Amino acid sequence: MDSKFTEACKLLDAKTPLELSRRYTKEDQKLIKSGVWDYENSELIINQIKDLLLIVDSSSLNEEEACWRNEILWFWYHHAISCAIHKKDKTAAQFFAETALLIQDNNHPNMITKLLYLLVHDDVEEAEKWITSIREEPEKTTACELLEDYRKKGFF
Repeated sequence: MDSKFTEACKLLDAKTPLELSRRYTKEDQKLIKSGVWDYENSELIINQIKDLLLIVDSSSLNEEEACWRNEILWFWYHHAISCAIHKKDKTAAQFFAETALLIQDNNHPNMITKLLYLLVHDDVEEAEKWITSIREEPEKTTACELLEDYRKKGFF
């Protein structure tokens, strides 16, 4: 395991990559619910972990480690899109959306990331088409609400 990956694990007292992902998700959700999730706050543990995982030598990771590293990074960028929308920072939202899609595994079940990508790029027509391919709840409802919000007041 890469030393930076090990350092990220230590920040949340995680022993395995899966445990790191679970603990990361728990911290992420606390910050979202409290309204303090912010990609610009270097004090937040989620940002410290993201920064460490970005500099990990991916060639030093086994398949499981690489998988969980990418999942955590995707999750960070996915939430950063919404944070940038809230801050009315279109450039950041577009960057985060592009990065999230690059990291997101092709078989990943989340379909909201691509919808956000389309909306922050003002591609409503493609967003409407994309929503028709979303069948599962709660993503279908979330997707429809996001599109409705976009139509009513825009994101930026």
